[in-house]
Amino acid sequence: MNATARQPARRAGVPMPAAFSLEYTAFRELHLDWYLRYAYVRTGEWTRATHCVEAAFDALRAGWATALRSACPAARAWQLLRDQTGERTTCAEGHTWSIHCLLRDAQADTILLHHRLGLSVKQAAGLMGIDDHAVRALLRSAERTLDEFPACVSPRLHATQNRRTHQPGPCVRRGAIRTTRNRS
Repeated sequence: MNATARQPARRAGVPMPAAFSLEYTAFRELHLDWYLRYAYVRTGEWTRATHCVEAAFDALRAGWATALRSACPAARAWQLLRDQTGERTTCAEGHTWSIHCLLRDAQADTILLHHRLGLSVKQAAGLMGIDDHAVRALLRSAERTLDEFPACVSPRLHATQNRRTHQPGPCVRRGAIRTTRNRS
């Protein structure tokens, strides 16, 4: 392969070097269905989910050569998808799946992938581009954090877990969710 085919610089309208096209296409095909499912759960709309996934893949395609040189292209792709869905999702009352309003992004992603979409720890790790043990740790920390909330905040996540009871009345103050989002 010549040196110009390996140049990472990308300009709009410049086709991807043929050497990278096959790898990109294979990566896209392998991840497309799960990315769409994830984006749909995050956004609540197929149209918005499709736009998120397409924008993430467009950005990935533009920097595919750089992604291939990274330690884990799947991690780079996942970050692009998370960013796109985050931009198109709000933590509004009535949203069908607001786990990202309660937890840090990585924790919420593992809960969503493992509990909502039914992926195994290994599958979730592969999709996110992280190790299995990192997914297990994120799941445990997310579950501990969720245990701190009243049961009515996240009833669908761990219905079988013993949750502490809370007093009747307003479950969550409107500002409480916003202040807990993306805690470090």
